[in-house]
Amino acid sequence: MGTGSGAIAIGIAKILGNYGRVIATDLSPVAVQVASFNVERYSLQDKIEVREGSWLEPLKDAERKVAGLVSNPPYIPSVDISGLQAEVGRHEPRLALDGGAEGMDDLLHPCNGAASMLKPGGFFAFETNGEKRCKFLVDYMQNQLPGSFCNVDTVSDFAGIQRFVAGFRNR
Repeated sequence: MGTGSGAIAIGIAKILGNYGRVIATDLSPVAVQVASFNVERYSLQDKIEVREGSWLEPLKDAERKVAGLVSNPPYIPSVDISGLQAEVGRHEPRLALDGGAEGMDDLLHPCNGAASMLKPGGFFAFETNGEKRCKFLVDYMQNQLPGSFCNVDTVSDFAGIQRFVAGFRNR
């Protein structure tokens, strides 16, 4: 969800090989075009389907069948956009970055949808903007969606920053 250029979807498809397929989604028609181009560039049309739509809407036909959900939603607080590193702020569309006033506007969509999309035992991994949001999402998924998930925890990036929330759909 939020595939952008399709880089993560392409990486996952390469890892899966013949053991699965990827559905990459994005709200932006431009992102869908770019991702589709990149999927063709790497000859992965038989492994990756790119769909346009908001969050889980393009996946409605796959409810309770998805083995994994990966999302890099917009999570940067609006006031921080202008101060981003040039390679991010100048090259990424604002739609892909701006997570609203607190950076949380788009983080709950994948959390709320994971329970209805994932098959039992399916995994999820969502990128966030650091420790505060990671802890909030872990707490949210454990307390607002009780019994839906297990092993929900934070995962640090290579710099040691808590950046991801990952876990599994209960069986």
